[in-house]
Amino acid sequence: MIKLLVLVSALFMTSCATKVHGLRKTADFTYSNVVNGRLTIGGITHTTEKWDYKKKINLANQFRTDVQEQRKDIIIDSTSYLVKRMGRGLYREMLREIEEDSTLSEQSLTLLNQNLTDRRYIAFARIENDITRNSRETEDVTDTEGKATGDKKLTTTTNRDMDINFFVYDIRNKYLAWNGLIKKSGSNSLDYHIEKKNGLVQFFDLITGSKQGSLDKKYPYPKKPSERYILSRAFSGFAQNLPEKD
Repeated sequence: MIKLLVLVSALFMTSCATKVHGLRKTADFTYSNVVNGRLTIGGITHTTEKWDYKKKINLANQFRTDVQEQRKDIIIDSTSYLVKRMGRGLYREMLREIEEDSTLSEQSLTLLNQNLTDRRYIAFARIENDITRNSRETEDVTDTEGKATGDKKLTTTTNRDMDINFFVYDIRNKYLAWNGLIKKSGSNSLDYHIEKKNGLVQFFDLITGSKQGSLDKKYPYPKKPSERYILSRAFSGFAQNLPEKD
């Protein structure tokens, strides 16, 4: 008999600021300059998935919400402000440049400089890697005295790892002011209790590794952690690494 016990969803969180890999920033990317120059969320793209415009805007709005929630001391402008000032056509072209070239062109920076004269910084994000991994682990079930009962517990796990590259442009001076990669992971797990029957644990297919299709059907993996959930942690991690007040 197989009993499905529990679905566990978890993200790996830390109490300290999120690590930024390969961080590069200019000396003038300071707290006072960010506060006075304002930060506008440009949006987010994916290197391998082709998102439609609606999804890009929805995730850009999440980007802004998560950063603002983390950093209430800095005013964060939404992507709609940028689209309104630049027009949808030019905005789409900027997202294409980030998605395909990992950089804004000199022409886009010039247009931003001309159209956002009251703003200094604009932030984009690009998902570089989005990997899903499955695994299974088994262990003996024990009684209250710690003795093996003959039953088994099987845990199936689905992990999702995402690498997100962040870019902050100084559009007043037309160069990249801050850049770095943030890695976030999440996992979902399912536990199964496999009971001993007639002196045998009905588990032989796990040991032999045969009948993979039957195994997947009998002990399915959980759904992968949601894209929005992991991105929310990455956006908050980005916000944690913005300049702090001296």
